[in-house]
Amino acid sequence: MSALFDALRERVEVHARSAVETYTHEVSEYQSSPPADDMYDFAVLIRRRTLDLSATGQPLTDTDLARIADVGRRRAEVGLSVPSQEQVLGLHTAMMVREVHDLARPEHATDLLRIVGWLGAQGVRARAAYLRGYTRGVGAAQVLPTRLEILARALIADEPVAPFVADLRVAARYRIAVLTTPDRTAGRTQAEVIAALAADRIPVTWLAPDEVVIVCPGEASAWVRRAVELIGRPCGVGTAEGPVGGLAPALARAREVSRVAPPESSPERLPEIADLFVEMAVAGAPAVDHWLRTYARALATGPDLVTTLRAYYAHDMNRVTAAAALHIHPRTLDYRLRRVRDVTGVDPGSTLGVRLLSATVARTLAVRHYAD
Repeated sequence: MSALFDALRERVEVHARSAVETYTHEVSEYQSSPPADDMYDFAVLIRRRTLDLSATGQPLTDTDLARIADVGRRRAEVGLSVPSQEQVLGLHTAMMVREVHDLARPEHATDLLRIVGWLGAQGVRARAAYLRGYTRGVGAAQVLPTRLEILARALIADEPVAPFVADLRVAARYRIAVLTTPDRTAGRTQAEVIAALAADRIPVTWLAPDEVVIVCPGEASAWVRRAVELIGRPCGVGTAEGPVGGLAPALARAREVSRVAPPESSPERLPEIADLFVEMAVAGAPAVDHWLRTYARALATGPDLVTTLRAYYAHDMNRVTAAAALHIHPRTLDYRLRRVRDVTGVDPGSTLGVRLLSATVARTLAVRHYAD
């Protein structure tokens, strides 16, 4: 056995204790309701088995995988969520690699590659076993929503789809819809959103208490409206499309769009980057954003100028349809548009007006107290 394997064996207990401390510190659910089983014993076991098997180039046995799955099942039975388990699995992988890296020396190159190679191949199998066990522990009513949530998280991270959820993947391309809520969403509501869309086999996962991701194999409007209805509050919505294996960039774009999108209670048209790229640029430029607020304050003098401009631009500056949407006479709309020109010095129907005032309206609706 090489010096690297010896050094790692000597520090198994130390590394296991550090792992438990990291889980407890980093994963909020482990602080409020830690797993019932002994995390330390399992952390020691998995490290010892890693060293034993990687030294001889042997894969995890069926017994090993069953033991790992059993731990996943027990985590589900105490009520720990899919996001918390994904976070734990990510922390575990990072710590295992770091532990090896920290003790490796140039003369350990061969054994370093042996261990890291083993972790790459067997880590995928261990992760799948853990999540499969977790799915078995959630209860019959939650099996499909849990499988779909695991699938959603794999797809948006561009990770391999575990065999036990692969049958749920139905498309080569997906549309990612990100909904940003004005504040934290209760855990019960989060579960209701996941379960409701699972009835139609739509993968959903919450990335944070104020951010949910819907992974749609086609048009997303109906599912987004259903999710917003269940959340019960207006949400900022952003969407982007991409192929399987390239959904992480789509997620990043959709998240950025959702953060500047005006919140809606019943979204009809789902914004993409092309719809809000000006607002995205403004949000990232504080000096420009501060300047734009002067126009927001002018529009706040009313009457109903922000609402009027939103409808006017949403209907491609068609006076008749915009007025109908606002339930006002076209002449009243004309009066309000003249009022916009008077208070801002910009004609809302001009090229400058479209660029400047549409961005002002979007920022006013998306950011609380923007005109203050």
